[in-house]
Amino acid sequence: MSVTRIAVLLSGWLVLGELVLGESVAVPVPLQQPSPKLQKSSSPQPNVSREQRLRAYEKFLQARCYVAQADPLNAMTAFKEVLELDPQSAAVHVELGNLYLEARNLREAEYHAQQAVALDPENAMAHWLLGRLLYSQALGPTFDRAKAREAIAAFENVARLDSLNLDVYRLLGRLYRDLNDVDNALSAYAKLIGANQGGPEEFDAATELYFRKRRYRDAASMARQAYALSGENPQWGYKLSQALLYSGQTAEAIEVLRELLEENGNNLRLTLSYAEALMRGGRYAEAEQQVQRVLSVRPNYPEALSILAQVQRRSGRREEAVKTLRQALDGQDVTETLPQQYALAETLVELGRIEEAVAAYEAALRSVSNPDNSVSESQRERAELLLMRIAAAYKAAGKQDQELATYARMRRLLGADSTLADLLEIESLRSEGRYEEALKAARVARQRFPQERQFVYLEAQVLSRLGQLDQALTELRKVAAEADDAGEVAQMRAIVLSDANRFEDAEQSARQAVRHDEKNIAYLVTLSSILERRKQYAESEQLLRTVLALDPDNPTALNNLGYFLAERNERLDEALTLVQRAVNIEPTNSSFLDSLGWVYFKQNRLDLAKYYIEQALGYDRRNATLNDHLGDVLERMGDLEGARRQWKLARSLATDPEEINRIEAKLQRGQTAETQ
Repeated sequence: MSVTRIAVLLSGWLVLGELVLGESVAVPVPLQQPSPKLQKSSSPQPNVSREQRLRAYEKFLQARCYVAQADPLNAMTAFKEVLELDPQSAAVHVELGNLYLEARNLREAEYHAQQAVALDPENAMAHWLLGRLLYSQALGPTFDRAKAREAIAAFENVARLDSLNLDVYRLLGRLYRDLNDVDNALSAYAKLIGANQGGPEEFDAATELYFRKRRYRDAASMARQAYALSGENPQWGYKLSQALLYSGQTAEAIEVLRELLEENGNNLRLTLSYAEALMRGGRYAEAEQQVQRVLSVRPNYPEALSILAQVQRRSGRREEAVKTLRQALDGQDVTETLPQQYALAETLVELGRIEEAVAAYEAALRSVSNPDNSVSESQRERAELLLMRIAAAYKAAGKQDQELATYARMRRLLGADSTLADLLEIESLRSEGRYEEALKAARVARQRFPQERQFVYLEAQVLSRLGQLDQALTELRKVAAEADDAGEVAQMRAIVLSDANRFEDAEQSARQAVRHDEKNIAYLVTLSSILERRKQYAESEQLLRTVLALDPDNPTALNNLGYFLAERNERLDEALTLVQRAVNIEPTNSSFLDSLGWVYFKQNRLDLAKYYIEQALGYDRRNATLNDHLGDVLERMGDLEGARRQWKLARSLATDPEEINRIEAKLQRGQTAETQ
């Protein structure tokens, strides 16, 4: 065996050529030059004789023996003697750096790591040592983002130079995750997992990252692996259940939680999670039974009362929900119970008790405001949300003056830089059919925020509704000439043309948007909806299935596909499954609940149709389509008076001429039927 081979085996590293008799190692140009003070000098290097190399090699073997004997002090002394004989040995600096790292002498460890990298920038172990040092510094008492990026640079060099070092991906994943660089973190964990080196911690980390990206089905896949590898640890079982719930896989989530409870029957969090899963699955009586188990032990437990109120609310028992929420809030600090405060206000809106709802929101708003009624930057998002909810409450009650006054208040509170109030006001006026006012507001907002494209888009939509399509398209062309996102402008042009019933032109624009980005879900959904209107059903359906291939739990795609199938009376069982998944993901989405009711209507399951459409109306009473659909259900159930009442309400709320004409025809038909 050659001297070179022996040295490699004994040292454990791949770079020791510089210690071998007379052999030299070429040093490639580094990807990133080391700091000037550590770079090799351009002056001639010390001349190391053959005898010095032999002595250095003998000392190196002696030092390694000390390492094997767990004698770090003598090992350090021996390695230092090696450096005196051969100062240019990067491998020896690595050995010393590792010993100092084990001794927690980080300053000396970093010195030798930096020396090793400077002497041999292609030495993987030098970068590995430096990376670990920087990693420990980054994850100190407070997270050091700069050190984290330096550590990443070192580890990326390790990954480039040493394909066998898989541990580097574990550390890269952690650093990228802490920097909130989700894509690179997932890429690192994928390499580790793909090599079958991932443990439950890595699968758990990947689960969390997929949650951040709202890729819940992928999160469930990772959580399932973490759960299995951990020996079905309840902690990871719980995360699996949550991923399943968010991805609409409610039945499996219920089963996982049931199994967990069999072994951990007294765990309150698991019991409440089980109750929530049962609620999402529409099993309200069972859900309430589980909540009552918790309340029998802790009668005023706020989380349990909150879930009980949700069960009552979703099962149509809203007055009971109000009482339950007031019990949960009794004696509690408002700042600690904001979710319950929101739920109370929302339930009161659904009951039509608007003033009480607004009072609840105002109490929450006071809790996040300063004594002078201003809002600090840390509470800005909460204040925005509360003001939006107050405006939405007034809108639901048809109190437009109070709604608009809330937007004016929002401007004062959030400051002149906030566009939120203007965006909400214009959209509200547009949805109410007050197009002239919406147009005026959009133009004023454009003057105040000339760089904000959303106001151009809103103006174009309003112009289209006013019959000024050419002007709308002119405004969009101006944006297209300046915008860096031609796909977005093409999509908006498609929407404006569709609003004007120019579906052929709308299709062309929507296809243009998709050509800019074939994986943009918003573009694909827009094109699908336009093709559905053009009766190009096969391609419309295929586009939605493409969306679901990209994002299997996209609730809009699930809902649209199910609704389109129901409208055509095709594959109603599949339509029901699709819409149920959408509702499981967003249980209070009025459009999804209406779609579910509409599928039941098409199946002639009228009691269920009426139940779900009424639930949808509980969340959005001023929606023309929902009231129209309920009228259709009541007509088929033989309640002609109730049907006409809903159609009249729908007609008063409708703003689209085509929809108004369709409802008018139903009213005429109902009037004729009553006189016969």
